[in-house]
Amino acid sequence: MNTQSPIYSLKFTIIWICVYLLIAYLLLQIINILFAFYIGLWILNLLIEIVERIFIRYGRRIITVEN
Repeated sequence: MNTQSPIYSLKFTIIWICVYLLIAYLLLQIINILFAFYIGLWILNLLIEIVERIFIRYGRRIITVEN
């Protein structure tokens, strides 16, 4: 075993573990943001559907740009 190699250095190993944890943390944050956007859009769509059905029940129309 070559003990002079930086691969066997504890400092070298700890630095790479810290880099790995930083990358994992950043990816987790990105996934959380994307998941929050997905859930937010899903809830917004559900809210729009509920309001649209209530309007239809009481005979009102939602005026949109589409004809």
